[in-house]
Amino acid sequence: MTQVTTLAPPPASSGAPHGAPSRIRVRGIVKEYGVTRALRGVDLDVAAGEIHGLVGHNGAGKSTLMRILTGIEQPTSGTVEFDGDGAATAATSARPGDVRMAYQELSLAPDLTVAENASLSDARRLRPLRWRAQAERRIAEVLDTVFPGHGIELSRYVGELSMAERQVVEISRALCSDEPRLLILDEPTESLGVDAMRQMYAHLHVLAARGVSILLISHRMNEVLEHSDRISVLKDGATVLTADAGDVTEDDLLVAMGGDVRGDSPRVHDVPVVGDAVAGSGERPAAGETVATASLAGASLPFEAKAGEIVGLAGLAGQGQDELLDRLWFNGLSRRITVPRRRAYVPGDRQTSGVFALWTVADNLAVAAARQLARAGFVSLKARRTLADRWVGTLSIKGGASAPITSLSGGNQQKVLIARAFATDAPLVLLNDPFRGVDVATKDELYTLMKAEAAQGRCIVWYSTENKEVAHCDRVYVFRAGRIVSELVGDEISEERVIAESFDEHQDARDARDATTKDAGAAA
Repeated sequence: MTQVTTLAPPPASSGAPHGAPSRIRVRGIVKEYGVTRALRGVDLDVAAGEIHGLVGHNGAGKSTLMRILTGIEQPTSGTVEFDGDGAATAATSARPGDVRMAYQELSLAPDLTVAENASLSDARRLRPLRWRAQAERRIAEVLDTVFPGHGIELSRYVGELSMAERQVVEISRALCSDEPRLLILDEPTESLGVDAMRQMYAHLHVLAARGVSILLISHRMNEVLEHSDRISVLKDGATVLTADAGDVTEDDLLVAMGGDVRGDSPRVHDVPVVGDAVAGSGERPAAGETVATASLAGASLPFEAKAGEIVGLAGLAGQGQDELLDRLWFNGLSRRITVPRRRAYVPGDRQTSGVFALWTVADNLAVAAARQLARAGFVSLKARRTLADRWVGTLSIKGGASAPITSLSGGNQQKVLIARAFATDAPLVLLNDPFRGVDVATKDELYTLMKAEAAQGRCIVWYSTENKEVAHCDRVYVFRAGRIVSELVGDEISEERVIAESFDEHQDARDARDATTKDAGAAA
């Protein structure tokens, strides 16, 4: 077993870098919920004009700390000073709009338009009779400045937007105010495409140069290292490391977080199959047997997935991967699609399409396996609890089976949804960007689970917005402009190859020329 060294907490004098004044000074923050201690003594400094990275495993206390900094909750003990004011929270003495946050779970109202959502949190006054036009003008200015070419209509309802578009609106809404003194971004790039991500970080550096303090929370270590001035690590509710970004590596951060795993390892080591992983003994197709097929329009290559395979859907975000998953899940009766009768699905948006917010972890986890757990039409409560306990233990889901699902961190909620899919006897499992907001150690656990389930005969079709994750697939289909343009197998699979196929403009030109020639021939 690898020995893990935990780094000592930073001293109380670890203030802002290079003599810059502290914007936020956190000392000894403790937060208790009954007998649960979510934070047990957090120290943190964020300087004026600094981009400060904050990392830690799911459940380390990051979200709890952010609720305290924004004034949503009060600490049990400890102090938070905002610009040296000695206040209990950052938001207590700050002026409206001084502290702004873009949330990982998104705080948008789906039944309101983009402009209406922006107006809800804008502390500046709106004219009673012209508020809508004023709100549209303000959010349009931010969108055009931060995400030029975004293509988002301000009159659209947020519920109609894609996940990536909603993420853009969430970030823009946080900036739709007079320039804040502190901007908090919680997993801001999890759903963004490459261009939007670059645009966002470019704007963050502009804001920092103007003196805005930015607290960047992310599981994407490469982004944190590249864009932060300093980085702090939370582990089990306490600060265990604060260092200049140039003085630490990704491995240093992972060790401080409590492990020595690497999120970019090309293959996860083989492990024994997890016990009786499936709640039931549904018949599985033979290894190599075709499980699902789909024929897309135009010059697209055909899609095929076989038993025992992990099939990846790759390419730039919004190129048709979501649509294929939706068709495999919903449109099984289409003549152009063949899928097994039993299939499981993990949606990309857990808040609107995944978790049942009023239910416990056990209820959320076992609902898809109800048919397998039923006897004479009734679900055995003992069997349901046994199933839930098994998966809570297998995936180390914090909080336990009886905890309300909303009390869990985003990453642990995601574990529940993935466990729900694999707890069924479905031979086909569809995963739509399932690791959004999940820490590196948990990702490696889930990679291992997927490989074990594929070894048992499952067929797994997986879309990820992180192209490097294709290394865990057996075959990969690359999408561009709603079509499958390439199929990669074995040694052909790499992040570099996926990116190259995603931008093959020459192939697009050839396809367009072939289509024109075909149309001309048909007309003749």
